[in-house]
Amino acid sequence: MADTSELAKGYTLLNSTQYSAGLFLLSRLAIPPGSHVLNIGCGPGDLTAHIASLVGPTGSATGIGPSPERIALAQKLTPTQPNLTFHLGIAEDLSRFPSGSFDVVFVNSTLHWVEDQPRAMHEFARVLKAGGRLGISGGPGDYTTAQERIMAEVMSREPYSAYVEEIPSRFLKRREMEGLLDEAGFSQQGREIVVNRIVKVARDGEAMIEWLDASSGGKTYGGISVGSPLRARAMEEMKREWDKVTSEEGIRVEMELLVTVAVKE
Repeated sequence: MADTSELAKGYTLLNSTQYSAGLFLLSRLAIPPGSHVLNIGCGPGDLTAHIASLVGPTGSATGIGPSPERIALAQKLTPTQPNLTFHLGIAEDLSRFPSGSFDVVFVNSTLHWVEDQPRAMHEFARVLKAGGRLGISGGPGDYTTAQERIMAEVMSREPYSAYVEEIPSRFLKRREMEGLLDEAGFSQQGREIVVNRIVKVARDGEAMIEWLDASSGGKTYGGISVGSPLRARAMEEMKREWDKVTSEEGIRVEMELLVTVAVKE
């Protein structure tokens, strides 16, 4: 990720869309007090801290994420909640946790950034107890949002097209999600996959791009490095595209999130 301290701090102010999506996933999981929960891709930790309050003092909430800047922010929350911890790491390597450590693995707005999704899914299964549950929420590959279309169109232009993103995001289609769950040993019994339809609202193109930059850790501009003048040029072109879909009420983008709950056999 091309993350920075500024983007990480900005995400704590701009992540209401992801936070709300996480609350929807939590409502499907209905995690009881005393549960031990692992939050994959925890970001600055606000949602993990909420989970810690849900499971109470006999439970625990552990967050793991790849951004040092966001984990540093998250770790500032731990002094007030003894059952809350954070670690720097990636979804594909959860080796710091023994097998069968958790009752729930929680993955919100994260899986599309994971480079090796099959390996990560096997790791989710490994760290879960028998009968433990996996909850995943994220954009589906069956649906293309306005922001994806605009980013793809602008980044296909010269000179930006030469800067290919090293690890592009990959949204799973429903059938792909089913296949990964089957391969990782999650039961088809009790499996639930639903669509959460939401609307992202922003006042204008600048606000939309601020949200996208903070959400992606700076990956809005493909492989263009942080600080490059090309980033500013690409940003201005994206703003012009957003201006075309901005009304007096601002920007409203319809999104569909694929929400999955599966049980480890």
